[in-house]
Amino acid sequence: MKIIPSKYVEPLFTQKFYEADVWGGRGRGGSHNLTLYAFYLMITSNYFRGYFVRAIQGSIRDSLWRDFKDRIEEVSEINKTDYFKLFQLNENDMTAVYKPNGNIIRSKGFKASSKSNTANMKSIAGATHIFGEEWEEVGQEENNKLMDSLRTVKKNVDIQIIRSWNSPPKDHWLVTEYFDLVKSKYSGYYKLKPKGIDGHLSLFGTYKDNIKNLNTNTLARYKRYKETMPKYYYNQILGLVPDGGDSKVYYNWQRVSDAVYKSIPGVKAYGVDFGDTAPTTLYEVKYYDGCFYRKEMLYKSMRELSYEHKIEAKRTEITEYSPNNIWTKHKGLLTYVFELMKVDKNQMMFCDPAQKGLIIELREAGYNAVRAKKDKASNINFINRAVNYYTDTSYNLEAEYNSYYLETDINKNPIDGKPKGGNDHGLDACEYACRGLKDEYDIRL
Repeated sequence: MKIIPSKYVEPLFTQKFYEADVWGGRGRGGSHNLTLYAFYLMITSNYFRGYFVRAIQGSIRDSLWRDFKDRIEEVSEINKTDYFKLFQLNENDMTAVYKPNGNIIRSKGFKASSKSNTANMKSIAGATHIFGEEWEEVGQEENNKLMDSLRTVKKNVDIQIIRSWNSPPKDHWLVTEYFDLVKSKYSGYYKLKPKGIDGHLSLFGTYKDNIKNLNTNTLARYKRYKETMPKYYYNQILGLVPDGGDSKVYYNWQRVSDAVYKSIPGVKAYGVDFGDTAPTTLYEVKYYDGCFYRKEMLYKSMRELSYEHKIEAKRTEITEYSPNNIWTKHKGLLTYVFELMKVDKNQMMFCDPAQKGLIIELREAGYNAVRAKKDKASNINFINRAVNYYTDTSYNLEAEYNSYYLETDINKNPIDGKPKGGNDHGLDACEYACRGLKDEYDIRL
């Protein structure tokens, strides 16, 4: 069987590795080579159980799944063999089986949609290969849970994780975990040097590695960006890593341990963002000497909380009509959860102003809950003037922070103070607390 991968990804086919990052600028053919490698392994491996993975399940259909079918067609033409006859393709769940050996690849997203919570990834425990795309959209905790769920499934069968991504800002976990920064000739942009972690393979590419597959108009457009949109050109076309200040909402946040957080004196408050299918989030925020410190306390949807505590009520034989039932003893589920968590009723709590009923519920239960001031642009500018930290156990906040970008105008320039909506539930809670502390203690930065 003859296949033609791009030269920069040839080590995928020739070297042994545990995890590989296929990354760089747009137009490099990342998805093409990822799906070509998946096709190659399905045909040549004695035993293969693979997964196409992205942050959002539905986005796989028009990306990795479509590209995989294109690879079947492409390799069929090159080898003058109809490989489609050798595959059983299920369009509904985006599953492919290579009939001669039974090798199979499935599709899995961390989330069903942009508004849903993290999915259960335990079902991939039998996987031999993970093919991930747009991995800059995946949080570090999600990545780690996925990797930790992989187990040796058969003797002498290697497990491999292959991640494809476009260059994120320098404080993204993919950068800090696997690479060292090297200054480029463009101010504020970096090249990356692999840290040399055992079993890690780094494959960098740009459109220059894929010129034969790009038409002249595309190449001309890429080159024009250098003059018309230099920031976009350096990052998205050349694959350089930006310092983050031009496109991220927040930047230069740093991790601290829980012990350091606990030792900080200062003033503190809670921030709450309410959600039903989206997460309800609770964070404690401290301010001290020009710095904000954040600690994640709750990050679960009301539906999740309802299910968990109904199960607990059943386990302890509390019936629906018992006077000790959580629905009668407490005015509401959120009050019940906060009391279990021993949330301090005397501490200021700045809440999502859109949910007046829940704020009233908390106040009636004795919490010092008030409506937060939702002045997005002003709040962001204020927070960015501080030095900012979060605890290293605030996993969900870190994932949101790394993917929180500004909206762009028609010319692709970032719009100050206007973030893209979506995965920002923890950040909103922290924003409410920071603004509340500012007003309560007349903090000036």
